[in-house]
Amino acid sequence: MQIPPRRRPRIVGAVASASAFVVVAIAVAIVARPLHDDRVVIRFVRRHPSDWLIDLASGYSTVAGPVTIVVLACVGALVLAVRDRAIGRPAAVIGAAWGAVAVSEIVKRVVDRPRPPVGWQLDGPEATPAFPSTHVAGLTALLLVAALVTTAGKSHPNGRSRARAVLVAATACAALGMGAARVYLCMNWASDAVGGLLLGVAAALCAVWSVDQMVLRAPEQTA
Repeated sequence: MQIPPRRRPRIVGAVASASAFVVVAIAVAIVARPLHDDRVVIRFVRRHPSDWLIDLASGYSTVAGPVTIVVLACVGALVLAVRDRAIGRPAAVIGAAWGAVAVSEIVKRVVDRPRPPVGWQLDGPEATPAFPSTHVAGLTALLLVAALVTTAGKSHPNGRSRARAVLVAATACAALGMGAARVYLCMNWASDAVGGLLLGVAAALCAVWSVDQMVLRAPEQTA
């Protein structure tokens, strides 16, 4: 089946994000130590501590952590299932959020990258592998898939585009904020946050595209 033009950006974006994630993961695994930019960033944040920023970052990291993401995905999927009486949008939400968290945990054990030293960590100690950041991956996946599925049913294309643009921009700010928080707390290297961001984007786009394909093929199977 040929992919409709309006849906091609999703699969293209998913493939591009996933490919970039794999490249970063391979680089991290081969180097087996913090990358140059990781060391530059971590030195900068350690030289500029701020009590209120530490408290803000720690609170954000705790409130929007992986457990919260998994729970919110369940709640959001349930609400959509009751409203839609269909599995399309709920499946996309669960697939994106749970998929990002699960893949992140698997990759962590494969790459097995150490976190910054325990003595540097401001929200730890935490000794589990660092790459990718599950905090960033899960939050990115959940917010991006929510932005895509909640604007899918808008009747006016212009209104849909504007709403989606606003929600995607908010997602980007939230995801970048989480990455900055994890790095500022010395819980992750900068490349861990980048990997989490790429994984979250790939998971969200892949989930939405997969559900779209299921919906498109349903009429063919019942015909």
